[in-house]
Amino acid sequence: MDELVASSTGFLSYLRTTWVWPGIAEVGQFIGTHLISGMVPAFLIAGAIAVFLDKARITRLMGAKANPLISFPVAAFSGGLLTVCSCGVIPIFTGIMTRGAGSGPAFTFLFAAPAINLIALTYTLSLMGLEFALGRVVFVMVCAVFIGLGIRLLFADPPEVPADMISYADDDNPRTDFQMAVFFGMLIFLMLTSTGYFDIWIQGKTLSAFEGGLTGLQGTPLQRLLPKLFMLLFEAGIIFIMLKQWFRPDEAKQWLAKAWSLFVMIFPKVLLGIFLSGLLAAAFPLSRFMVYFDDNSVRANLLVSIIGAMSYFGTIVGVNVVATMTHFGMHSGPAMAFLLSGPSVSLPEILALLPIIGRRKAVVYFFLVAVSTTISGLLFGMLF
Repeated sequence: MDELVASSTGFLSYLRTTWVWPGIAEVGQFIGTHLISGMVPAFLIAGAIAVFLDKARITRLMGAKANPLISFPVAAFSGGLLTVCSCGVIPIFTGIMTRGAGSGPAFTFLFAAPAINLIALTYTLSLMGLEFALGRVVFVMVCAVFIGLGIRLLFADPPEVPADMISYADDDNPRTDFQMAVFFGMLIFLMLTSTGYFDIWIQGKTLSAFEGGLTGLQGTPLQRLLPKLFMLLFEAGIIFIMLKQWFRPDEAKQWLAKAWSLFVMIFPKVLLGIFLSGLLAAAFPLSRFMVYFDDNSVRANLLVSIIGAMSYFGTIVGVNVVATMTHFGMHSGPAMAFLLSGPSVSLPEILALLPIIGRRKAVVYFFLVAVSTTISGLLFGMLF
């Protein structure tokens, strides 16, 4: 055993000296910080959407024949209710498409969800100020609708979804709208808890309740983790009770099977994209190129939009990166463009989308993101 550990340590030490290490380190960081907290809840929500959600309602609100004045705002706003990154939103986007949503509203949701969720806005406000937070809300909504409309105009055909991704459960079920709303609300609440949105409240309100039984753990990471773990177990218990009371056993199995199939199809491509993004970030350190982003020119905004769209930035990390760049001289216009394109699209996302939407739609989506975020950066830079 000791020899095995020593050989593993030696192999890791060797990898640190190779060109692949930045990509491996990026993948390791992603798995450690996003796999359990973000991706797993996202796949559970995606499976539930694909299996349980009423297809007729989705088609009516976000379908290809729905009123655009309703479908696109609903798609943009609903994206803000979920705390997901650009990769975590893919399974949910897939679930929405399998349930009859039109391409336009579905792509509106795809762009809006990572950029305008509660964590992103709260963190932007605290780290970068009110102007950036409000600007982010406005421009995310505008860009999302612009992208969705562009996809709808260029691709009138319905979204092509693999046959094995078709939903299973019957649309006619005995559950009420209230029961479905509570069930999906608990799934979203579980995601918010796991991604850390309630950490301050949990630690401030419940930590003292566990101190008596944590002798010897005071001040350790485990003491801070236990309250959150108990909260997650409590929420998972409520979801389990709902499944027992409101759903048939075969429906629960279909849900988990769908979530797993989406995970197997999407997650390996996400890891590949993150690995490539880590290599790109190491090869082209952005801090060395601040001279290109110190004005509000079209070149600066377009270049930073493309870089942001090619790189992987989590919801929180993206805000940190942009705040650091503004400190070193980045103009507010390119900063907003980066704030929009960084979390909303990434190379891992594009790679994962290819088998779902096809090459043409993926390329057009990337192009529309670059154009809309560039224009948004220009406008924001003129105002602030």
